[in-house]
Amino acid sequence: MDLLSLAANMFYGPKGAAALYIRKGGSSRPLLDGGIQERGKRAGTENVPAIVGMGVAAEIAMKEIDKRAEHLNKLGAKLRAGLVERIEELLEFGHPEKRLPGNVSLGARFIEGESVLLFMDMVGIAIASGSACISRSLKVSHVMLAMGIDHGDAQGSLLFTLGKDNTDAEVEKVWEELPPIVQRLRDMSPLYKKKTT
Repeated sequence: MDLLSLAANMFYGPKGAAALYIRKGGSSRPLLDGGIQERGKRAGTENVPAIVGMGVAAEIAMKEIDKRAEHLNKLGAKLRAGLVERIEELLEFGHPEKRLPGNVSLGARFIEGESVLLFMDMVGIAIASGSACISRSLKVSHVMLAMGIDHGDAQGSLLFTLGKDNTDAEVEKVWEELPPIVQRLRDMSPLYKKKTT
């Protein structure tokens, strides 16, 4: 690995704190020009409390990594299996086991994932329709296209990212809320009507 960036909030540390690993002998250009802080890599005053908080969060995450992974893998498998059972034409993206714990990526055919997000938000469930990197562009993920996923199917992408505090009851709430939302949107979809006639 040449470069690795870590955001503290991804493992329950403070937002706004991050770290950059650069392999020995590697180089990078400064993010901000100016002072000599951080060995000339980034000018500005360090946020020491956030840096300490990130370190503590990393220590806790390392101690709990196996317990967290087991919990998230179990919840993710339950979520995925229950939704595939309840929603027809639901695609599973990615490998079933070789994936980040708690990451469930599905595709609802014949509808746009962004529409699903709005309805799910109204019932208090937060999901995504792709990575945060493309969330405001409404573009299909280049990663999904590179995986060979059809452009239309990728538009229906639904990404669930479970965390250490999620419960079986919350997974079951998704089972209850998502299928009627998908069906409602499909009933309005000309692509779905074309498929069913």
